[in-house]
Amino acid sequence: MISILRELQERKVLRVAGVYIVASWLLLQIAATVGPILGLPDWFERLVLALLGIGLPIALILAWAFELTPDGVRRGSSSSSSRISRLVDYGVLGAVLFAAVYVVTDRFAETPPAESPRLDRSVAVLPFQNMSSDEANEPFTAGIHSDLLAQLSRISSLRTVSRTSMLRYRDSDKSIPEIADELDVATVLEGGVQRSGTTVRISVQLIDAVADEPLWTEVYDRELTAANIFAIQSEIAQAIGDQLQAALSDDDLRRLEAIPTSSIAALESYFIGKQMLEDRTIRSLLAAIEYFETVVELDPKFALGWSGLADAYMLIPEYSSSFDRELVAQRAREAVLTALALDPALPEVRATEAWYQLRFYDWDAAERIFREALAAAPDNTNALHWLSHTLSWQGQHDEAVQVARHAVEAEPDSKMMRTNLAYILIDAGFFDEGLRVAANMREAAPEYSAQQRNYYLHELRAGQPTAAAETFVTYVETIGGNPDAAREIGKMWVAYAEHDEVGTISDELVARTRLGTEDLAQVLAFVGDAEGTIGALQIAAPEHSGSRSVFSMKINAAYDFIRDDPRFITLLEQVGLAD
Repeated sequence: MISILRELQERKVLRVAGVYIVASWLLLQIAATVGPILGLPDWFERLVLALLGIGLPIALILAWAFELTPDGVRRGSSSSSSRISRLVDYGVLGAVLFAAVYVVTDRFAETPPAESPRLDRSVAVLPFQNMSSDEANEPFTAGIHSDLLAQLSRISSLRTVSRTSMLRYRDSDKSIPEIADELDVATVLEGGVQRSGTTVRISVQLIDAVADEPLWTEVYDRELTAANIFAIQSEIAQAIGDQLQAALSDDDLRRLEAIPTSSIAALESYFIGKQMLEDRTIRSLLAAIEYFETVVELDPKFALGWSGLADAYMLIPEYSSSFDRELVAQRAREAVLTALALDPALPEVRATEAWYQLRFYDWDAAERIFREALAAAPDNTNALHWLSHTLSWQGQHDEAVQVARHAVEAEPDSKMMRTNLAYILIDAGFFDEGLRVAANMREAAPEYSAQQRNYYLHELRAGQPTAAAETFVTYVETIGGNPDAAREIGKMWVAYAEHDEVGTISDELVARTRLGTEDLAQVLAFVGDAEGTIGALQIAAPEHSGSRSVFSMKINAAYDFIRDDPRFITLLEQVGLAD
């Protein structure tokens, strides 16, 4: 071994190796510095390293075989080394070892990221600007913004801020650092969409919120096709992931690169349908159905279109008593099954499937599927919303409240998520907080029908029949019912609560107030009408229309006066809520 080292030293192989490695290290540092400045691709530095690695054994072989002398190059041979020469070799060997340790430490050792007051991998996407002169492009622009956020939210290592929370910054004059500070994010993405004939331009800029300087900008000019829109969204999402060093799993990449539809017209109708679905009025739900019907007619293989159509059909009975429950349930079922056949892995489709299972009282399947959907998309508020109900109606109030709060955190400005939180809090018996959340929502959005519909029931369950009677009149007026009929029912609530006077609500009064089977059993329970309450539940349960009067049977104190009735016990068994 000693003789081999001496031979390597005498032929100056060690010296050549040392010089080569040190020079290679310097070249790598230059490549790492110059590459980003010149805009060279990410693989450039790896190419330099590979070439230098290939060159090392060649240099060592040449050093062994040949020797550079004042007389030129001649074949190498062993010769005695002077003490100075040996010292030089030892010095070079030490330098090589130092360089090797430095390179390994610098390039391969895991260095923990510096702590930051904000999450490093967090981004808020400001509402995109419609750069076209045509206001008809607003829904298209809003849809691209919404869809991009959905794409980003599927990157598990990246934290995003919900669309509804960003809408308040649409016309804001606040600075980027101010917005980022309010939302507690490290970066902000702003962009614009310009549509002209058969082309589209999407420009985006990712901004470092602390330095208030761009990290990355890009302009995409493409032919206006659905495939190109999805491709641009995918490229933007991946670029943001790269900039924030957010690791993308194979599943993340697969979801980002998926092309849900090839029809630009279907995509536009889908964008509008989603907006209509969120408004939660009978008019908006009917409009949503029309848009989603157009979507699936234009592209029968667009799974999200079928999922949206199913959601709209399942919501309709909750907001109107005039629809054929059986027909609506049939159409919802067809839409759910079609969406599942097309893309069962989509979180949106899974959430729709779980909600459908819940309506048919398969509590275990609904909870399992909701949780699976949330595993893929933790901030999917549709899944969070219905999972909180699934848990609450089974008596799991602590987790239900936790899930409902998570939904509000995911979408702080969502009227539906705050309305849902109030409902879950009332279920759990937190009447003061539930009424406070509901009152704040009522003040902020007095026109929001979902909140109006809930509020009188909240007050009844919280033991405030007089207030509930007044609220009920307002609600009935908003849905086109007769306020005098509402007042008669309100008086019965007060009489039963204060004097234990059992009331009887006639079919004629029900018809005049336009009450549907979703709430009717609870309304009857609060006047102490046992026969009417059980009869309403027996009608509502087989309809599978999402009746909250049915779903809440296990935990609703309004039913305590009939809880030992064999017919009520049979109903609990039929809907899977018996202990």
